[in-house]
Amino acid sequence: GLGHTDRVVITDAGLPIPKECDLVIDLALINGIPSFLDTVKAVLNEIIVEKAVLFAPMKDANLAVYETLQEMIPKQEKELAGPDEFIEEVKKAKVVIRTAEFSPCCNMILYSASGVKEMCEPLEVSFER
Repeated sequence: GLGHTDRVVITDAGLPIPKECDLVIDLALINGIPSFLDTVKAVLNEIIVEKAVLFAPMKDANLAVYETLQEMIPKQEKELAGPDEFIEEVKKAKVVIRTAEFSPCCNMILYSASGVKEMCEPLEVSFER
């Protein structure tokens, strides 16, 4: 049900979700299940992504996750957004997916694509560890 440029937010357990968000899917079961990266992988296997906005503090606070995301979405445009700008974008999301991630700053916004040929091939992000 996503249209072109609709926003899907994937968050860690600590992001304050604005009350303006219409649909929040809270997947948190116990600490770390599901993880942020596993949730991102599952979503990337289901939607076509044109652009991603990463929570800017992630680059300093959680470099390993930041670098993994760079590898997972190599063709897509990527931007960083500071805390205030990020929360403003979250308010416009079609859906917010909250994970049970407790490592710092694991928050991103995916913008859905529609008919963008070079991005329409499935990413098939593996769950192998």
